[in-house]
Amino acid sequence: MDEQTLIQHALKLFAECDYDQQDISTELMQDKLAITPEQILQLLQNLRTAELVEQDSFALTASGREYALHVLQAHRLYETYLARKTGHSESIWHQLADEREHELSKDDVKKLAEELGHPRFDPHGDPIPTASGEMPAKQGNPLVNFSAGWEGRVVHIEDEPSHLYTRISQAGITTDSVLRIEQANTKEIHIRLEGQTFIFPHAVAEQITVVALGNDDTFDESIERLSTLKPGEKAEIVGMSSLCRGLERSRLLDLGVVPGTVATVQLLNPSGSPIGYAIRGACIALRKEQAEHIRIRKVRQ
Repeated sequence: MDEQTLIQHALKLFAECDYDQQDISTELMQDKLAITPEQILQLLQNLRTAELVEQDSFALTASGREYALHVLQAHRLYETYLARKTGHSESIWHQLADEREHELSKDDVKKLAEELGHPRFDPHGDPIPTASGEMPAKQGNPLVNFSAGWEGRVVHIEDEPSHLYTRISQAGITTDSVLRIEQANTKEIHIRLEGQTFIFPHAVAEQITVVALGNDDTFDESIERLSTLKPGEKAEIVGMSSLCRGLERSRLLDLGVVPGTVATVQLLNPSGSPIGYAIRGACIALRKEQAEHIRIRKVRQ
């Protein structure tokens, strides 16, 4: 990274730690920014010379905080743009936003926020600073803090390190997923989600932040994924995962994949994918990963 990019990454890290009420240290900076101890000392000197960080601490100055929140806003808005408007995989949103955040001016960020409808959170549940630097209060606790039988809703998924985030995204977990803990021990946690059980080591479960269900919210055991539908079974479509985006989502909506539509398995593929589903009088071929994104409730025959 060049000096300006490194400074922006550091300021973003300081702002994130401030929001999470996490202490900053040279060891944390070295780990998160992937630079040497010598580079850390030079970076801190540059930040203090530029009056972005206080001389005798790791606290941001007023101008440092303003600069940090601009970079943070640019990053999280661009991730939201990638999720809503493009077909890029969620596995590279963070990397692309890391590259683009340095190029966005205040006017660019303002226009992007307006285009997206001023979202409060990015696709991972991270708060997006407003133009005045305001962010909603932090909420929820890591999934590993709860015991078997607990039910709740996912509000945040940490996207770093990427190999842990990949485990979560492959399970189809999003920031609106409702789940139940089936088993929990000192090494792993078993969760029930949309008709399937997933087993995560604590390192993965710690990346998932959850809140308890509200009074009007329940864990619906009957909700499953279209990929679980078997020949001879009938199901009513109840919705789609937020992971189904862009042109793919529009295509499915155009084909009648909307709440209330009835679906059945019409054609099987010897290899297992794609499978032909009868929907509104037509046979629609869907890959397994597409069927995973469609939520159903099976209809008793």
